[in-house]
Amino acid sequence: MSRSSVQIRWVAQRKIKKRKKMNKSIIILLFITPALIFSQGTGTKEAFDFLRTDLGSRPLAMGGAFTSVSSDLYAMKYNPASLVGVKNHSATCTYLNQIADIKTGFIGFNKKLKTNSHIGFSLSYINYGEIRKRDISGNDLGNLYAGDFLVSSTYAASFRSYLHYGASLKYINSQIDNFSASALALDFGLLYTIPKQNLNFGFSIQNIGKAIDSFNKSEEILPSLVRFGVSQRLAHLPLLISFNIYRFFYSESDIFLGLYWALGGEFTITENFYFRWGYNSRGQEQKIGAANETFAGVSLGLGIAYDKYRFDYGLSSFGSIGNINSLTITAEL
Repeated sequence: MSRSSVQIRWVAQRKIKKRKKMNKSIIILLFITPALIFSQGTGTKEAFDFLRTDLGSRPLAMGGAFTSVSSDLYAMKYNPASLVGVKNHSATCTYLNQIADIKTGFIGFNKKLKTNSHIGFSLSYINYGEIRKRDISGNDLGNLYAGDFLVSSTYAASFRSYLHYGASLKYINSQIDNFSASALALDFGLLYTIPKQNLNFGFSIQNIGKAIDSFNKSEEILPSLVRFGVSQRLAHLPLLISFNIYRFFYSESDIFLGLYWALGGEFTITENFYFRWGYNSRGQEQKIGAANETFAGVSLGLGIAYDKYRFDYGLSSFGSIGNINSLTITAEL
């Protein structure tokens, strides 16, 4: 055997060992991280409930089944690794009109780096509207302010052309009148793609963190959750279909093992027009025993692309409680 052949074989064996070591590290991380979350204990109070809200008109219209969808800036809300699928620099903003006149906004930005990695920044807020303030005797003391906001920074890159990873660092703040609470949290995600089959698998663990300040002396924890999703763009039908399962670690639920699921789809009517639909099983918990609750958890939406811009609309039903309407504008820069 020639010297050059020996060198080639040595380099190949070294690459294989390096790849096995990397894959082993990923597997260990996937098993250890949930254990670290559970080890925080359950003798505390869950706060920052607004982190459960779906953001972005496209994900909202698809029932929140977005863990493995990688062609949208809002993917970093569900799986930070999915940011690698956004090809160009882009910016987006969303206005979401929730039930009870609660208003939500989101602004996001993505930049592709020369190393074929991505960074993203986002700011979201919730304004709960006017709330009357009264003392213990019922005297009117005027209005008080209540709101939440979240600042997030995301980084995503690739282990290989088919395996991607990402992480988000988040600062969270909630305020009610003169009282406030804040926290730091981390999201971590993986995305595995099979381009020949237009098939994606996504996994993310979100809201791993701890409160810095609390509303009261009791310790408050974040709504930590794990997501798993699979999505595929069908070969003989202009349809992207996506399925997710997810679980909040500290929330009590009557459903089996506390597992929620979401199913969504996107029909490409033309290259500039899209129709979307979805269902999220959390809709079963939105029913209050009143009439007109058949469509709780059901969502619909439209998308229109023009030049470098895309306009998306999403509608999600909370049954007799009301509907959520969302409007998003996204631009390639």
